[in-house]
Amino acid sequence: MPTNIPKTAAEIRSSFIKFFESKEHLFVRSSPVVPQDDPTLMFINAGMNQFKACFLGDNPNNYKRVANSQKCIRVSGKHNDLDEVGRDTYHHTFFEMLGNWSFGDYYKKEAIEWAWELLTEVWKLPKERLFVSVYQDDDEAWQIWKNVSVLKDNRIMKKKKKSNFWEMGDTGPCGPCSEIHYDKGDLATQEATFTDPVLGVNGTNERYIEIWNNVFMQFERVKSGELIPLKNKNVDTGMGFERVCAILQNKKSNYDTDVFSPIINKIAELSGIPYNEDSSGMPHRVIADHLRALSFAIADGALPSNEGRGYVLRRILRRASRYARVLNQKEAFICRLVPSLVQTMGEAFPEIRDRADFVTEVIRSEEERFIKTLDAGLERFEKIANDNPSQIPGEQVFLLYDTYGFPPDLTRILAEEKGLQIDEAGFEVEMEKQKERARAAQKTGLSAIGSEGWTVFAEGSTEFLGYTEHTAQVKILRYKEDKGSLSIVLDHTPFYPEMGGEVGEKGVLKNSNVEFQIFDTLKINDVWIHRAKLKSGEINEKSMSQEFTASVNLAERIATCKNHTATHLLQAALRKVVGEHVTQQGSRVAPENLRFDFTAFSALSAEQVKEVENLVNEKIQMCLPIAANVMSMEQAKESGAMALFGEKYGADVRVVSVENFSKELCGGLHVQNTGEIGVFRILSESSVSAGVRRIEATTAFNALNGFREESAIISSLREQFRAKTENILERVALLADQLKASEKTAADLRAKIAEGQSADLFKNPLQVKNIPVWVSQVGMESNEFSALLEGAQKTMPSHGIAVIANIQSDSGSIAVIVHDELVKKGIKAGDIVKKLAELAGGRGGGRPNLAQAGTKTPEKIEEALKAVEKVVGLDIK
Repeated sequence: MPTNIPKTAAEIRSSFIKFFESKEHLFVRSSPVVPQDDPTLMFINAGMNQFKACFLGDNPNNYKRVANSQKCIRVSGKHNDLDEVGRDTYHHTFFEMLGNWSFGDYYKKEAIEWAWELLTEVWKLPKERLFVSVYQDDDEAWQIWKNVSVLKDNRIMKKKKKSNFWEMGDTGPCGPCSEIHYDKGDLATQEATFTDPVLGVNGTNERYIEIWNNVFMQFERVKSGELIPLKNKNVDTGMGFERVCAILQNKKSNYDTDVFSPIINKIAELSGIPYNEDSSGMPHRVIADHLRALSFAIADGALPSNEGRGYVLRRILRRASRYARVLNQKEAFICRLVPSLVQTMGEAFPEIRDRADFVTEVIRSEEERFIKTLDAGLERFEKIANDNPSQIPGEQVFLLYDTYGFPPDLTRILAEEKGLQIDEAGFEVEMEKQKERARAAQKTGLSAIGSEGWTVFAEGSTEFLGYTEHTAQVKILRYKEDKGSLSIVLDHTPFYPEMGGEVGEKGVLKNSNVEFQIFDTLKINDVWIHRAKLKSGEINEKSMSQEFTASVNLAERIATCKNHTATHLLQAALRKVVGEHVTQQGSRVAPENLRFDFTAFSALSAEQVKEVENLVNEKIQMCLPIAANVMSMEQAKESGAMALFGEKYGADVRVVSVENFSKELCGGLHVQNTGEIGVFRILSESSVSAGVRRIEATTAFNALNGFREESAIISSLREQFRAKTENILERVALLADQLKASEKTAADLRAKIAEGQSADLFKNPLQVKNIPVWVSQVGMESNEFSALLEGAQKTMPSHGIAVIANIQSDSGSIAVIVHDELVKKGIKAGDIVKKLAELAGGRGGGRPNLAQAGTKTPEKIEEALKAVEKVVGLDIK
């Protein structure tokens, strides 16, 4: 291979970017994988996501030609089922997408020419291994390929809409696409295979690999299905970085390239189990892939949790951890691989290097938690298997999957070891239910993409005036009615949108004919959207096309400014008191209060909280000036300004500085000097998740009102106790001790009463296989019934069984007590109560010596009690 052909992953990435920079493209850094201004996405899944608005003319950065390498995460879809990753050689949860874009500049001819030039002249890919597909009606693209590539006609393949017409969704920008495929197989069999629908180009195989897709974005699809030509024709391309690395490095598998091999080698080293390319190497592949997805998502601000993207991350981590167990790793293992990832990708994506310690700690904590869960899952499986002698029900297979991270193939293996089957069809039903729940929970949000439904007066982007103005004369560019509200885009605005943790501003938009209440301001795909409700007047072309006065709610803005600046002071104070490892993990700044999430590996002590609060108030009393300056990203870094990880920044950034104390990249609203804040008060310090703490606080009058409320409570306590302030705690402690003593006396009395009542339960037993079985029925409150059972356990004669039913008006319960001597012989209260519960229309369980079932059909309890002799007899061997 000639020396000018890039070999390493770093060289390939650099070669792509430099090639397009030579074609006058601007390099734009990857956006975070956690979307900042697109509520329709869980994760960034394509290079074009950050440029969505540009396709419809909303292009505030005036991009013409752009190139980048975008971090992407895909965990659903045709080829991205999580449980399939690691089985083949080329699908991943996390991947890089190399891309080049044109926004109303060049089109098909240049895109195709440059793609062919890069692949065949710069990277020297053999032409005989390349194939091209175009949309069946796109004769223009077909002819350009014919002229540029000199490929044979049958190697420029016309394909149907399914594979060669790209659409963002049911509506929105779309257009024909042209895919470039590479044949990794034996050229001797190429002619016989490349047209095969399964084994050939666009088939489901590992031989003919799609490496680059050029989308020619020229239409917008509206709800009717009609295609409307876009004002500008655009180009959107995406190349699979890992796939092209495998080709240029002459590797059969993506996992054999230097993108993955350092991580896989480390896995083999730490586990002592060498890597193989066959199915035995699947644990190594899964762990290496999932490490990348987890690390980049966490570095960009996502955290494992029980909902949304956090739930997806938790599933990814648990799958990786389960495969670590296959490699005989019974302690946290994935976290030990983060340094290898940093070494491989830290140069291209410095955020993974800067947050390595935090990422490691989050993964370690989650792993340790899951290892305990995994052991509990194996115990749960044993119980399920014992209760289901032939087949594990689908809902139980799903329970093991959803709660304990067991994929169905693991449950199948465990079941087969016991001679059982699993209900796969039932599992799929439960999975579909979960997907429906996920789809329902997914934030569809508002969309600024598409022209359908918008009344357009003029094209253009919104200019923000809010740094200096709280009111302005504006005109509407476009508006859209939506479920009783309006979305309005203005040419200028004083309203700050929800962004960077700061809530969207509210206010009024009015002219002589119509008035709107602005109840929220959002920024979606770089478009300022004012959410409004009609307050007076009529919406028509005349009223909406006139000039408006836009006025922000000034009192709320002032309060928000105070809280936002206080958030900056808080972070600086935390770094001085707790340590330099503290970084912002998230925030919410509203008029009434502020919330600040930050990295910390342990809770703050009461003394640290006090010290932080004092330091912030000290800086407030010093009335320090605040400056906001726009500079290049490089200048900002050199000045020592802190950036928020996971935030998307442009080439120029705004730096907000508090004199000699704080300096952060921030686009938000602030006071002019710290004295305007008045006072700062911490309300609480708590845990959010592993490695992340949260402080909630207030400032100014909200803080003062809090002091007043607490002062009023103290005054009331002084009056009630007739004590001085300094003696109140002593009086409360004395009262608590007296209450505790009274509760113990009452509990002792209830126990004695229960023992007396329980003695009446053990009369006239049934004799079932020479074992006394007492059956009784009561009607009392739940707490009284619990006390009765406690007394019955103490007073029940030896070697006996008691069945006690408690019937209330709309519910009932059945309790079973088995003496410890009988438990030793294998008789379990839980087994008996389960069968009785079925007869009573309920469910239940418990310990071997005491179990209880509840039912909403108390009328069936009598029938269950009649069956006690038969049911107990079945359990006595």
